[in-house]
Amino acid sequence: MIRSIEVIPLRLPVAHMLTLSRGVASDPSAGAPHILVKITDDDGMAGWGEVRPSHRWSYETEETVITTLRRYLAPALVMQDERDIARLHALMDAVIAPGVQIGQPIAKSAVDMALHDLLGKQRCLSIGALLERGHESPVSLCYVVSAHSIEEAVQQVEEGKAKHYHGFKVKTGIHPDTDLELMQEVMRAAAGKPVWVDANQGWEYNRAVRLARELALLGVKVIEQPLAAGDITGYAELVRRSDIPIVLDESIYSPRDLLQHVRLRALNGLVIKLCRVGGIFWARQLAEMALAADLMLLGSGLTEGRIALYASAELFSAFGITMPVDLNGPQFLQDDMVAGPFDFPGRTVPLSDRPGIGIEPDPDKLERYRVRE
Repeated sequence: MIRSIEVIPLRLPVAHMLTLSRGVASDPSAGAPHILVKITDDDGMAGWGEVRPSHRWSYETEETVITTLRRYLAPALVMQDERDIARLHALMDAVIAPGVQIGQPIAKSAVDMALHDLLGKQRCLSIGALLERGHESPVSLCYVVSAHSIEEAVQQVEEGKAKHYHGFKVKTGIHPDTDLELMQEVMRAAAGKPVWVDANQGWEYNRAVRLARELALLGVKVIEQPLAAGDITGYAELVRRSDIPIVLDESIYSPRDLLQHVRLRALNGLVIKLCRVGGIFWARQLAEMALAADLMLLGSGLTEGRIALYASAELFSAFGITMPVDLNGPQFLQDDMVAGPFDFPGRTVPLSDRPGIGIEPDPDKLERYRVRE
């Protein structure tokens, strides 16, 4: 039985600025909002979940995530059976109704992650074992290139190479008129490492068609979310005309969304992001649907700390994602909520056999970074 649900807002220090097509998503001067959820059962065992809202990427803000969790989701779930995750998701959807999207998926993801951590601890199973798919291999990390100039982009690629990252994800759409020239220089600097372009909805259709043709000649592996999220017919036509796989992130929030895009042949691949779809429960279903439809799977996150990062990596490994994933918290954060340095020297996330997610927040760091309300 769920005895209590605690919501803990944190402000983590940011190491580097992250810019998307819509503006700055992480700023060292402001810090990064992260929200932890702690779910405790009748025996005093606790599960932890983490989310990092970003209003440049989603309509959910730090404030809405906190109030949704405290005023709606937590009261609905206390005294419920933590083992029935499908029913708990139904309860969350009853109090925060799905609309075009699934209804506050970032807030729901924090709860879902904490529930999976708690169940893993109760059953002495890792997240990978809970998914019953086993571990494929450690997850390799890519380096995110987010630059306002071509020179800055090349410099960031060189930094990623020097730090031995396994590939690059390049944010485009910031200055669309120079994206082709920027990518020409990035591909030269990447020297054969896999490159993944993410426009974050920053291109219009004609530009996307033209750039897809040019980027294919450069050897770019995939293009992520070039058009607006709701432009299904545009994606169907772009997929037909593109020589590069078109993978979607912001377009797909639920199995219903994925089914519509598959029926219209409006994507070649799916980016799995726990916070976008409401957590591990739905991410697993989407990943299974994507594999059944012969779609490419990629992995991503939102500059999370190690709790969300490890949960994501376990899922990505379980579904055999081999392309370097965009779990960029170690790149853009100075520190997180777990003891020890926030770094992966081999640029791979080692898989844990420990119960649940396998890590716990550090009480000293919780005290240091907690937002005083």
